[in-house]
Amino acid sequence: MLTIPARRVPRRELPPFLLRKRVSLKLDTTFFVGAYTKVFLKLRGLTLDDLEFRIPDGPKAGVVSFCRDADFDPENPDVMLCIGYEPGTYLFQVVDTSTNIVMAEQKFTVTTDWSDEQAGPSLSFTGISESFVSAPAWGGGPAGPQNVNVLPATGTRRLAILLIDTADGRYSADVPTLDGIRTRWMDETINGVSVGGNLVSARQYYREVSYGNFDLSADIFGPVSLPNNWNTYFDTTAGKVGWPLTALGQAAITAGDSVINYNNYDTIIFVSEQATGSMNAWPYGWGGTFTTAEGNKSLALISMPREWGAGFRADRSVRATVIHELGHNLGLGDQYKPDAGRNVGNWDPMNTEDNLPHFSLAHRMMLGWVQPGWLKTYNFANGGTPVSETITLHPIEAGAPPTGRQSGIEVRLADGWNYYVEYRAGQSTHVGDRNLDTNNAVLVTDVDSSPGDAPISRPIILRVPNDSDGDGSVLVNGLDYRETDTTDPTFPTDFKMSTSGINGTKADVRVEYGVNSRPDPAIRPWPASPDRQWQSPDIEVQNARNLADPANWFNVPWAGNPNTVIARVKNNGNLAAPNVRVEFYVKNFNVGGAPETPLTADMQTIPAGGTVSFQTTWNPPGNGHYCLIVRIPGYFLPGPPPVIEMSVFNNQAQSNYDRFISASASPASREITFVEVGNPYDKPTRVFVRPGQSNPLYRTYVEHTSLTLEPGETRKVKVMFEYDHTNLFKTPVSLGKTSSYDTTDRRQDPRVNPDLLIKKFRSVPNRVGLAAFIDDPNETPPHAVELLSGAQVEVVTGRKTRFDYFYLDGRIGGRVVEDTVSRQPTGVSRGKVLLIFRNDDEPDKPQVVYEEAKLDWDGRFVAKVTEKAENIRFQTVQGYYVPALDFGDAYSAILERR
Repeated sequence: MLTIPARRVPRRELPPFLLRKRVSLKLDTTFFVGAYTKVFLKLRGLTLDDLEFRIPDGPKAGVVSFCRDADFDPENPDVMLCIGYEPGTYLFQVVDTSTNIVMAEQKFTVTTDWSDEQAGPSLSFTGISESFVSAPAWGGGPAGPQNVNVLPATGTRRLAILLIDTADGRYSADVPTLDGIRTRWMDETINGVSVGGNLVSARQYYREVSYGNFDLSADIFGPVSLPNNWNTYFDTTAGKVGWPLTALGQAAITAGDSVINYNNYDTIIFVSEQATGSMNAWPYGWGGTFTTAEGNKSLALISMPREWGAGFRADRSVRATVIHELGHNLGLGDQYKPDAGRNVGNWDPMNTEDNLPHFSLAHRMMLGWVQPGWLKTYNFANGGTPVSETITLHPIEAGAPPTGRQSGIEVRLADGWNYYVEYRAGQSTHVGDRNLDTNNAVLVTDVDSSPGDAPISRPIILRVPNDSDGDGSVLVNGLDYRETDTTDPTFPTDFKMSTSGINGTKADVRVEYGVNSRPDPAIRPWPASPDRQWQSPDIEVQNARNLADPANWFNVPWAGNPNTVIARVKNNGNLAAPNVRVEFYVKNFNVGGAPETPLTADMQTIPAGGTVSFQTTWNPPGNGHYCLIVRIPGYFLPGPPPVIEMSVFNNQAQSNYDRFISASASPASREITFVEVGNPYDKPTRVFVRPGQSNPLYRTYVEHTSLTLEPGETRKVKVMFEYDHTNLFKTPVSLGKTSSYDTTDRRQDPRVNPDLLIKKFRSVPNRVGLAAFIDDPNETPPHAVELLSGAQVEVVTGRKTRFDYFYLDGRIGGRVVEDTVSRQPTGVSRGKVLLIFRNDDEPDKPQVVYEEAKLDWDGRFVAKVTEKAENIRFQTVQGYYVPALDFGDAYSAILERR
């Protein structure tokens, strides 16, 4: 739609009726790309409905949101300015709609400069921006191998290599020199460097280690120039030299916006020129949601120095470091820390990448490259009959095993805790596994795949501990690994794996184990499902609202009302577990590091193989959003001898809860919550808040995208959500990794119809993921962020409602209507009303009774005071509208009993 530019008219020439009207505005002058700010207005003789807010330069400068939040003050009204993607100086205008005359205007500047390392810039974003996915701990579950395909990596990972420089360290302008730099980086990453007669590259490595399931592509761009000196974007303090500062990610993305279409890439590798004084970046991997000309994009980032593997750290190679950092992009963590004395070392590139070892078996399973049918599984956690069996292993490097062989063995110790056995024999045609510590050997690893908050107590993958005869975790012909379980009532219970027949093409592994008889009370951590990433499948919250409407309110706490927390605990052992104690805790809605408050505990007996529901009551205050933790203290049966549970790795779970309705009205509502971020380390460090969302019709706001926190410090970050389908007509909107839609130019893609998008997504909840990543302050400098924790918010929209009236006069009645400006509001005929009767004589233990009332065709309802309500001697009654699809909820006034 064509907008006629507003007219600037000197005040003395204004029409007489406008002379009595004034607009003044309060707006800061400088903003970071993608940030947001409220513009506060003082109006005389005008209302917001009389005005239009314009940014003549369009979405590259910013867009305006008219949604209103709980902080909106009619006496001091505001609109939200969402900053755009291109640095520059722009104009914000307030225009009288009746005359198209500018009533007030102010310039503002968009920049990628940011100097506050204590608190990063804000971010508002629209579109579909992929959230971080937490890997399920249990993989295939009890019936099959665990850890299978929990971080699927298939297809082609698209890399953009972006050469960046700074004001005090520009790239050479010499064309042959630049061509040489581009060639070296493309060769190391994609085309190959000749090593021992083979062309070696990160691409070749990933092709072979994934058996052809995963590939890399890359294009190289630049150089592009950042406007400031090197120390604006990289740390120069001792121990952190080359560490990227807060501004680097968005600044480099913005610098590359003119040459890169970010729809076409998943990972951006920043290759920076060294600064004056030979200052170089240090390799570092992270990611987030960034503001681009294609919309807000979820991108993985890697920062590396141009001289890596040449003039700077000539002992390292670009290809090996890219392999390791891409492992982080795929969701894998470092395996070299903390030092447990049995880290995997040169058996996995997430520990030591220099010699290009292949990923170990558990990592290949997680990435979806080793298939369940390739594995032999033993579930000793559930007892059974004694085992004495020989398995023939095929080299893990060689892909699918032939008939009669397996690629690996999984030994289940407890849910989420397994031993893995693989045969490693480097192949002459490969670029990886050519420098193993011991080639042609069987590797036995100990894998705890349960998620752990930072600081983690152990890496996911370790070598098994040295056994009684010193054979260790790397076995050649004639060696074995053995354990004796002295805590089992059927002691001794021996577990032994012995190797023979290793000949370069196969290895024979004999597995021997006795019957296990121990209890194992267990609860599963997150995720419950792809749609419930940060909730446990074994924790459920019940209350009157979600029992009345389970389809829309399942597992959603009801603040200000009694809730029952249920934890379903399974005894995975084949020995009964009497007097299991389950403890419940609550903490503020958080992404890691928040303090806990205990609720009451529950104690019950769990039969062997059985599942029992433990529960507690919880009355959350009406102004909070929460996280629930369920913990089983280390369990044992008293002796003699005492019988210790099989695993303590499955004794804790937690769930974050938050759900909002962004009510559509004129204007729509903007909902507010706070997410708590904490630092669990004993040193100051930086935490990133990485957001994402699933629905392009919503906008999400995050107050700070990073924070530097003192030891043990926690801070709250404001997060806001709004439904506003008009975003589709204001600004480029990302529809995911591979596409975006610029509805400001509807000719751009005639196949896309915004009305179809609105119809498709309006009734679909927006799932906002908030993952926190933290720098390990004990690593100098940190080279990748670590997952701290996460939370998810579900946001839906519906027409705003209200109680037109509500009365208590012998009977209880009222009417629910749409909240519109109409003098004759429309009654709401769908949904139901919950009547809440309360007696607060004992504030710590309020008595509450709920009764349902049905709505008639015009939103009216009438109900009797029930016997249950009379029995508690209710003092007050309130109505709550449980909304039907496409409506928002509403509370009535609280009426006192006369």
